[in-house]
Amino acid sequence: MNRLRLFTALSATLLLLAPLALPRTRKGDKLLKEGSDAESRKEYEKAIDLYEQALQTDPNDPGYQMADKRARFRGAEVHAEAGQRLQKEQKLQEALVEFQKAYVLDSSYVAALQQIRNTEEMIREKTKLPPGTKVLTPEERAEKAINTRVKSLEPPPELRPLTNQISNLKMNNQSTKVLYETVAKLAGINVLFDSAGLDQGGRQNYNLDLNRVTLSDALDYIALQTHTFWKPISNNAIFVTLDNSQKRQEYQDQVVKVFYIQNAGAQTEFQDLFNAVRTGANMTRGLIQLPSQNAIIARGTPDQIAVVEKIIHDLDKPKAEVLVDVLVLETTRTKIRTLSAALANAAGAAAGGLSTPILFTPRNPVLFGGTGTATGTATGTATGVATGIATGTATGTGTGTATGTATGTATGTATGTATGTSTGTATGTATGTGGSFISLSQLGHVSTNDFSVSLPGALIQALLSDSSARVLNRPQLRVTDGGKGSLKIGSKIPYVSGSLNSAVATPGAIPYATTQFQQIDTGVNIDLEPRVNGADDVTMHLKVDISQVSGYTDIAGIQQPTISQHVNEANVRMRDGELAILGGLTQNSTADTNAGLPGILDIPVLGYFLGSKQKNHTEDEILIAVTPHIIRKPDLSVMSEEPIDTGSENNVKVFYSEPQGGAAGAATTAPQPAAPQPQGIPAPQQLVPQSQTQPAPQQPVPQSQAAPQQPGRPTPTAVSPPPQQASPGTRVFNPPVRTAPPQQTPAKAPQR
Repeated sequence: MNRLRLFTALSATLLLLAPLALPRTRKGDKLLKEGSDAESRKEYEKAIDLYEQALQTDPNDPGYQMADKRARFRGAEVHAEAGQRLQKEQKLQEALVEFQKAYVLDSSYVAALQQIRNTEEMIREKTKLPPGTKVLTPEERAEKAINTRVKSLEPPPELRPLTNQISNLKMNNQSTKVLYETVAKLAGINVLFDSAGLDQGGRQNYNLDLNRVTLSDALDYIALQTHTFWKPISNNAIFVTLDNSQKRQEYQDQVVKVFYIQNAGAQTEFQDLFNAVRTGANMTRGLIQLPSQNAIIARGTPDQIAVVEKIIHDLDKPKAEVLVDVLVLETTRTKIRTLSAALANAAGAAAGGLSTPILFTPRNPVLFGGTGTATGTATGTATGVATGIATGTATGTGTGTATGTATGTATGTATGTATGTSTGTATGTATGTGGSFISLSQLGHVSTNDFSVSLPGALIQALLSDSSARVLNRPQLRVTDGGKGSLKIGSKIPYVSGSLNSAVATPGAIPYATTQFQQIDTGVNIDLEPRVNGADDVTMHLKVDISQVSGYTDIAGIQQPTISQHVNEANVRMRDGELAILGGLTQNSTADTNAGLPGILDIPVLGYFLGSKQKNHTEDEILIAVTPHIIRKPDLSVMSEEPIDTGSENNVKVFYSEPQGGAAGAATTAPQPAAPQPQGIPAPQQLVPQSQTQPAPQQPVPQSQAAPQQPGRPTPTAVSPPPQQASPGTRVFNPPVRTAPPQQTPAKAPQR
């Protein structure tokens, strides 16, 4: 009784203390739920405050800790996004406040700290700029500076002379420097010479006769004649030095350019184009490929880069595409006719002949074997040849001959053969074992009663079977020029390709066998590789494989499939839209099967009643045809272009029909004063025909009749050019012509 009172008191105490111990957990869960609701409404500050209160109830609860960290991160992210929007709107003070809030909510949010530093720097930068000027972030300022530097990189200098035309100039027995300086003064440019000198093994003088050439051509003529080379160093100055490999390596400028390949889809295509550019431009170094960007970086002389650009421009063309229609038509027809009126075999089918066994059933067979007595009574009916069995319980086994078919209960087992028809009740006793054995003394008493035969039935059959099948496949394949297309419609059939038996070398190891399987495609399989020739022709390698499983063969206990195939493989050339029959097969087979009694089967009418005749006719036809359609023609426009001049083997140089940039030779149309002659250089004389005694008035020449400017490098000639009409924006250099007497010959220029 005292124990019961003590247990009751303890239970009451625990019940009173339990509410005091549980409120902390229940309150934290409530705060957690309220914080989760606030977080779902994107009120992250309120959610963080509720999570903090929940953590105060149980600081070690992982659920409270994770919820607080999640809310702080999301809140910091929201404030950081708001700060970035304000920063783009140039509201820097508001953006700084948002970034500071983000860092206060989550001190591990490093991006907020970086944005705080950037915004403070932008605020300081704003105070230095005029009002209304956009302040850039440090990243934007760095990117802008890089773009400015990249865009400020200048291409190779391009000459812009005052006049780009040398109308008529003849100089005799002059040095290299005099030739260059004279042409430079006429064009209004400066010329600098190599301090090492231009003479090769002694001072040499040259003759120069120019007529109606551009400045670039005139300088090239002088360089070719004097074995020097020149390069522009500014818009109005050139540098001249000797032409040899050492000087070119020392003074010839190089440029860098990046080419992006647009129409190379596969890695092999890009590699082929890169190899073609490297070989065509004769650049063993200076070409870098970047397959990940489909780009080629080229570094070389401006003329080499121009050649690379020309080759890439001509080769990087969209590849032609071909849509191929494939038609596969297969027709099969089978007709079977069977006529028979013949004896039937044991299975009930037409035997086509006579096949009946004659059994030896002696009346008094020799009995041998075990002993026993079997007696049974049975009632039944037997017609023809039958075997009756009586089953019962007996001691021993006896076999004999009985008449009729007995079914019932008997003692012993009796087995025999009965001939004839009997109806009624039979009772017999058999002792010993008998069969088709007789004693030798009974051979003289053997007669037809000791033999039995089973007569066959008759079967009349007239059957006609006519079946036809038509299969039509019309697949379409779209392939690029030179690409490979494949279409497989069907199933994969597995077959055994090999087996491997393990060699047991370790005692106790269990041998095993490994069988290898492979799969073969059945159905309609098409492989093609087209090549577009010109705008209308297509050359194509095509393979059409039509296969199916026709049966199975047992090989070493494994059923292997037997595949029947129709394969056509050919190289054909067709026009766009042309229907071409690749191949066809027509197969007709007829099989006649006759069965019956010999001699009677050949009788015209009687052969149908005592025999069987079957006729099987099969027609199989297959047709394969293709039609190509060029849906994107190749770009062959470069075939009509003239080849370009690329200089010599050692020195690559290209020439332009017009000055580079379009305005290289442009000059003001206002008349320019005569270029001063260099000190110590005689003025070049302008040749005048002897028949000309008076300056003829110049008539305006219509634009359609004006002599066109010849592209490329015109050949210098001594013939005075006809007056030309200057195009807008171009000043034509026409020096004044001096009048000479009729018999007076042109004075020669004095030699230095």
